Amino acid sequence: MLIQRLGILRLSEDSCRLLAQRVYCTGLALLLILSEVFSSNIQSTLPGLSSLFRAALTGLGILLLLAKCLLLTRYETKAQWFLLGGVILYTGFAAWYGDDHWFVLAALVGMGAKDVDLRKAVQVFLAVTAAGLVLVQLLHYTTPLVPFKYYCRNWDYGYGHYNGYGARLIGVFFAWSWLRWPKLRWFDWGGLVLLLLYTLFVPICRGAAGAMLLLLLLFALQKVLPRIFESRIYHGLLLAVYPVLTLFSVLAGYFFDPAAPDRTPILKKIDRLFSGRFEIWHNVFWETPLSLLGGVPTDGDEHHSIDNMYLALPMNKGLLGAILVAAVFVILLWRLCRGHHTGELLCMTAMMAYLLMENKVFLVSANPLLLLLPCVLFKARNTPLPVLCPTAEPQRTAVTAGASGR
Repeated sequence: MLIQRLGILRLSEDSCRLLAQRVYCTGLALLLILSEVFSSNIQSTLPGLSSLFRAALTGLGILLLLAKCLLLTRYETKAQWFLLGGVILYTGFAAWYGDDHWFVLAALVGMGAKDVDLRKAVQVFLAVTAAGLVLVQLLHYTTPLVPFKYYCRNWDYGYGHYNGYGARLIGVFFAWSWLRWPKLRWFDWGGLVLLLLYTLFVPICRGAAGAMLLLLLLFALQKVLPRIFESRIYHGLLLAVYPVLTLFSVLAGYFFDPAAPDRTPILKKIDRLFSGRFEIWHNVFWETPLSLLGGVPTDGDEHHSIDNMYLALPMNKGLLGAILVAAVFVILLWRLCRGHHTGELLCMTAMMAYLLMENKVFLVSANPLLLLLPCVLFKARNTPLPVLCPTAEPQRTAVTAGASGR
């Protein structure tokens, strides 16, 4: 670690690792508090205090995560140092150019997860996000500090839009599911189902609820048919999900004409299921000229908001950013498939489905799977992937089993 080479602190290797864990988890917790509490409608009732806390939480969170990445992480090669610097510079520029500060924050959270105890980090993620949600809802219903502010088919539940609330709920759901798989007990199933039903029938977040339902179905199917989820056929199909969803998003928005929906009756029915998102894809994506670097705001701008990550990326991050993010997804899926990390693959499948209806991929509190970024950027040769779920060993065929028996 650089902190040892510079002689800033005389610590043993174990002490440095413990310090790195604490620095990382503290930085992560600060950014989660920023997202859960101080990105709520409390900004409208306490604007001065909220601005102060947002600046302090953002600045201190960045400082701690940079310290973890630069001083408290051991990199095996010089190439990893160059990669670290390149990612920080690019995400910082893209965050400024596209007015999306969560992009660089998500990158720091992901890269900082290198060499930390992932289980403890996800436990911190779950505890802080759950506590933040409960606090905001208590303030929302019992005080005027977090008021109802907007109504669009439903109330905003203190977050400006009910889908913003749904994004925080799905972060809790994914962290809980990921942390407990494959040892989900009856109380885990019960709690996850209750959270699914609450998301579907209270804030009525169909995208979040649909992803929750998909993940629970995948968990159940994997218990019944484990060999299918360890097969090369399944892994091959999974690697095609990202490009297929991207192509579907582009073509659905192109062929669906909201002025004449009856021309495409199948798309019209799917559009109803997607809460009218095809109309947004048609009017926003296809009316926006694309560029190499993007820069079009896709969240919070009423003229360019679009509930689809696969379309929001080329608009906000440009074609360059869309290609880079797609590469990260595909490389991560490929490495998880090679390692037969079924738990992470199931979570990634549901997350990609969720991102078809939302664009919250970089909102830290909505995506605990950001902590898998070291699997893509810093994978050393002949070392296991830094994941939570145990490896599912590929099933041997009957021929192989018979041969070993002889």
